[in-house]
Amino acid sequence: MSKVASRNVVLAIVLVAVALGIVFFYYQSTAKQPAQPIQPTQPPQQQQPPSQKPPTNVTPPTQPPPVTLQTMTIGTSKIRVPNDFYDFVQKAKTGQVKVTINFWTGMSPWEVEAMKKVVEKFQQEYPGITVKYTNVQNLKEQVKAGVLTGDVENTAHVFTWAHDWTGDFADSGAIVAFDQYLPPETLTDLKAQYVASAYTSGVYKLHLYGLPWAAEAIALVCNRDLIPSAPKTWSEFEKVMQQWYNPSKNTYGIAYQIDPYHVYPFVTAFGGFYYDEDKDAVGVNSQGTINGITFYVTHVMKYMYTADVGMETQLKILLEGRTPCMVTGPWNIPTIKQNIKNVVVYPIPPINGNAPKPFSGFKQMWVTKVIEGDKNRLYASILFTMWFTLNDDTLKFLADVGYVPVKLSVIQYLQANADKYPVILGFAQQVPESIPMPKSAKMNYVWGPVADTLNAIVTKYNEQGEQAAVSIIKQLLDEAQAKILAKIKG
Repeated sequence: MSKVASRNVVLAIVLVAVALGIVFFYYQSTAKQPAQPIQPTQPPQQQQPPSQKPPTNVTPPTQPPPVTLQTMTIGTSKIRVPNDFYDFVQKAKTGQVKVTINFWTGMSPWEVEAMKKVVEKFQQEYPGITVKYTNVQNLKEQVKAGVLTGDVENTAHVFTWAHDWTGDFADSGAIVAFDQYLPPETLTDLKAQYVASAYTSGVYKLHLYGLPWAAEAIALVCNRDLIPSAPKTWSEFEKVMQQWYNPSKNTYGIAYQIDPYHVYPFVTAFGGFYYDEDKDAVGVNSQGTINGITFYVTHVMKYMYTADVGMETQLKILLEGRTPCMVTGPWNIPTIKQNIKNVVVYPIPPINGNAPKPFSGFKQMWVTKVIEGDKNRLYASILFTMWFTLNDDTLKFLADVGYVPVKLSVIQYLQANADKYPVILGFAQQVPESIPMPKSAKMNYVWGPVADTLNAIVTKYNEQGEQAAVSIIKQLLDEAQAKILAKIKG
């Protein structure tokens, strides 16, 4: 072999050796490093930082165990309730638990007597629960003050009033939301017991705060001996008012208390409104409101005694037989029945085919937050609230004394005995043709300015007559609207 050939062979051997060495070094170095997992392709915002590894054994969140339910009779209705509430009720029935709760109302004397009998009946069924019943003045202010100071022993645990207080008490944190302590099954069973609008009147911002037991709506209360059948239209009824209106003989076509609440049916008959809770809109100076109040002045007020438009004076005119009818609510029925033997209640007649829709109020039972830390008192208060609104026997008794029921089974009973309940059924017929009062606290800004407007209209009417009163309606409502909006914004 030549020297050149030998040199080429040696060079080739060296190059191969170098290559093998490089390969050997590479595998040695990589064998010491752990293998990196292949990352799935993800959007940039979801990428893990290089120093972190994605979890490999994620445990799904645990679901809360299902609530154990028992079916039991509360009042006269079967309701599904949580197991611990069921156990509490059984112990309250047998006296194994002893607890005292405070029940407050702000009622007239005849109502107080009715409430005492209801409380007594409850305590007979649940001897383990003592209900201290108190009728107080300035109910709203006293309940709020008691909750604010946290005076558990001397504050209302349960109280009742019309549903329009719900928003104010809920927003201030003074009342308990029942759905925080009762499961959906219990709420479903409760909802099925009442007129739909009555149940929803206790719902505020998607929470159930109150349970209903009676309805209120003004209607046409008449002496049946003077008006034996319901007038079909307002025009028909106006002819009756014309016949009766004779101030020289001290007789009038109708008795009517003038305030924002009582005048409202005529506002709605013309498409007006004071405050629309759903739209969060004020309509005090809307054209419908202007037209409604104008109609009231020219077709109602002109047949009235207007020197005193307060409730007592207007009621006296009816009781003395100086008018055939009065627009009023069930709260005056006991007094009316004492003076007029043959009382009947008719819906307010339609105006030009439009039904006047008064405000309706649904009496609610609320539980205050002052007892949330005391489970026995809380459960006793919830039980009393449920029992009060679900006991058919008690609700029939309350219907007998003048309350309009909202529990479906009791309404069916009254309908089956219509001849015995001409007054209560008359109000019950008006309730569907009504508008529940707004629950929003903003409604508190409406009453005062509208009341001032109506008072000014009555004064103008008495001093200068019908046309002078009509001429100032729009201006006064514009001013009232501005005041209300300023208060809401301010």
